[in-house]
Amino acid sequence: MPTPIRLRSLLAAVLLTAAQPAATPPASFGFPDGVAVDASGTVYVVDTDNAAVDKVSPGGEVTPLNAGTLAYPTGVAISAAGTIYVADAGSHSIVQVSPAGEVSTLTHSKELVFPAAVAVDTEGNVYVADSGSEPGSGTVQKVSARGARTTLAKGLNKPAGITVSAQGIVYVSDTGNNVVRQIEADGRVTALAATFNHPRGLALDGTGALLVANTYDNNIRRVSPTGEVTLLAGGFNFPAGLATAPVGIVYVTDTGTSSVRKIGPDGQVSVLAGGGGSPAPAPQLTADSSASSHADITRHK
Repeated sequence: MPTPIRLRSLLAAVLLTAAQPAATPPASFGFPDGVAVDASGTVYVVDTDNAAVDKVSPGGEVTPLNAGTLAYPTGVAISAAGTIYVADAGSHSIVQVSPAGEVSTLTHSKELVFPAAVAVDTEGNVYVADSGSEPGSGTVQKVSARGARTTLAKGLNKPAGITVSAQGIVYVSDTGNNVVRQIEADGRVTALAATFNHPRGLALDGTGALLVANTYDNNIRRVSPTGEVTLLAGGFNFPAGLATAPVGIVYVTDTGTSSVRKIGPDGQVSVLAGGGGSPAPAPQLTADSSASSHADITRHK
């Protein structure tokens, strides 16, 4: 029979355990796709399976963003003014959320077929990678800050990523053709000489280098302004979306682990949210993805 002292110790242990806060379960994403980050470091993640857009704090806390009723969201972008643009492929439209939280539609359903990704430039012009309905029917659309819509490129094969530089150069993942194309300010469309394996998300870092989610090789590649192609990080599981922060952090939606991961300035990969909090495995390369290759500065069509 336990002594009175022993009973008091057991009771104290039970009360102490009960007083501890319950462990917070890891954030859960269904299929994290597009990703963007604002000036404060808040990350916005499109969860396609859950038809939602989530906000993730720098510390990993996840809260929902009110973006209205979405059908099949795929991409997200944030303007310098704080307006959030969501590519909602299910409704064939681009939804915009003002800094005040007002939700409206930027494009009508008949203007786009399957908007897969969205980007916005410093002047508020919006760019859309529209995958189309058939191979070779993909386009890049531009919606000016005044609402005028123009087609910048046609004949793409399921484009699934887009970004735009401060100089107005648009980069688009021609995913089905395993290349990344660039659209010059004068309208010329060329392709990077580097080849990829199902490229998706694109982002530009602070040096002007282009980062590419090389999805089927499970890594992120970096194309320098001079055309040198190197491995930024590997060991992912079907990475999709990319976003860069001014502090040098790269955010990656890792669809195979249902998580958002971040690559630090030192190259270390960690989990920001989702995926149960497991660390990313060590970088790996496939046979056709050497750590350093070179893309000819000369672009080809």
